[in-house]
Amino acid sequence: MTVLYGKLRHMYQERVQFRLTIYFLFILIPLVGVSLFANFRSTDILEGQTDERTLNSLQSALSNIDLVLQDLDNLSALISSDHSIEPVLHEAADILLPSELYGFYNIIDRLTNITAINGYLKEISILHTPSSFLLSTQHGGRKLDYREESWFAEVEQAGGKTVLYAPMRQGEPSPLFGYGTVSFMRIMDVHKLYSASNVLILTISRDKLLGMIEQLQVTPDTSIYLYSPDGRLLAGTNELYVEDEWRHLEGRKAAGVEAGMLVWRMQSAQSGWSLVMMQPEGELYKESRQLSQFTNIIILLSVVLAFLISLVVYKSIAAPLSSLLHGMKQMRLRKFGTRLTNARKDEFGALTEAFNGMIADQQRLIQDIYEHQLQLSKTELKFLHSQINPHFLYNTLDSIYWTAKNYEADEISEMVLNLSKFFRLNLSKGRETFTVSETLEHLMYYLRVQQFRFMDQFTVRFDIAEETKDIHVLKLLLQPIVENAILHGLEKRGSGGELVITSTLEDGMLCLTVQDNGAGIDEDRLTYMKRELKRLESREQLVAITEQQHKELFGLRNVLGRLKLYYGDSAMLYIESVAGEGTMVAMRFPLERETEASA
Repeated sequence: MTVLYGKLRHMYQERVQFRLTIYFLFILIPLVGVSLFANFRSTDILEGQTDERTLNSLQSALSNIDLVLQDLDNLSALISSDHSIEPVLHEAADILLPSELYGFYNIIDRLTNITAINGYLKEISILHTPSSFLLSTQHGGRKLDYREESWFAEVEQAGGKTVLYAPMRQGEPSPLFGYGTVSFMRIMDVHKLYSASNVLILTISRDKLLGMIEQLQVTPDTSIYLYSPDGRLLAGTNELYVEDEWRHLEGRKAAGVEAGMLVWRMQSAQSGWSLVMMQPEGELYKESRQLSQFTNIIILLSVVLAFLISLVVYKSIAAPLSSLLHGMKQMRLRKFGTRLTNARKDEFGALTEAFNGMIADQQRLIQDIYEHQLQLSKTELKFLHSQINPHFLYNTLDSIYWTAKNYEADEISEMVLNLSKFFRLNLSKGRETFTVSETLEHLMYYLRVQQFRFMDQFTVRFDIAEETKDIHVLKLLLQPIVENAILHGLEKRGSGGELVITSTLEDGMLCLTVQDNGAGIDEDRLTYMKRELKRLESREQLVAITEQQHKELFGLRNVLGRLKLYYGDSAMLYIESVAGEGTMVAMRFPLERETEASA
């Protein structure tokens, strides 16, 4: 967290555009906050109103159902105490006489009239247990083996209380009641005045109950379920839930009970029956979510506009300042060829134009001094080369060669021959550059002399890229480095040494590498060498690099100085080494300068 804060603080202090963006966001944050608060508040109000409206609707529907149940209870009591029904049932024995059958049919007529008056009733039945005779407004009179019916034992155990019987599709089919019915059963003689337990059965259609709750269905995807006190499904717009799975809701709304659904549950305190409504959340909050989306789009557009405005302001004000700052940094890095693009006519345009004029004047002054120093250095290098009289050197080496041949000293003659060819190429016609192939040929003469000297203790391997062979390079670049590799690395190793010289092209740069498997350089010494080479890269040191008083790192100083003087700042020299494993020295320099020389 501290690191993040530090980065943000750094950006705030150093970047104008970042500060402008922060300022615009500070202006937008209160507006965005108010918009979000209004959005959330309106959603909460809508949810609260929806909850209240839904629960009121459920309560109203439950009240209507409670009235129907109360009517059924009153009707049950009325039929049980009807003097035109009760004595007839009491007087009938287990074997019915014709007069008793006639009385039973009168009871059926009486029950039929009651059913016609109460439109929500589908059927009224009375079970005369002594004769196992069932009186039904729908089926007439019929014998019934009631002991086989699952509901009879439950009615007897209820002791006069109403028993709810609602057969389900997955249960055993009943010969009396279909799935589409709900029956209310009770013993007629609740005061035990008679020994027989006649059973009164009031049956209503599930469709009647469904019609009472379907009015709550606000959308086709809304589901309504009516459950009994023990959680059985009595009526529903579908049959996905045959049991009440939401008893824990206690009348409150629950979101997420099922993916994307909202659930409301209301239970009647009078009957214990409960209503459950399920509605897709997307349908309920469709309009409010559209409003929320519009609000979010407005907020997003505001943020984007803030960034765009800050960018425009940055381009018009801060960008010229950043351009001038970049130019100042380039000038501090001595890149005096830098010029700033200027297409403005205002004060920033005048300031940029003044900067371009100033850096041009600075470049001219430095070039005058630098080119003068460079010319002095070149003159000094040419003077050093001219100290050796080529003709005298060639003639002397030639005399030594023929004398060795006369005495049959083949090794001496071959050493002198390679040394003669080495100096001949080194001093040939005053050329400053050789191709890579000529450079390696020249280097090979020197290496043969060294191999004779060290009794072939090391081998030489060349890995030269084909496309680099015709590229011109400054002469005498590889020889000092190879000499260091032999004297400081391979000589200390003894036998088994290997010297590898490679050339490659990398991103428009020529890379020459000299690598050995000699004694290597310890870490402290290597750190010192890298630090010295880094310090010598400054222009103030270029002229002094080739002076003879530098005894330390003379070969590397000389190579680095000539690279920088000839190829410019982009030329680099690297050194890597591991004690006991070997050393690698690499040079990288551009092709433009050598192309000019070859032309």
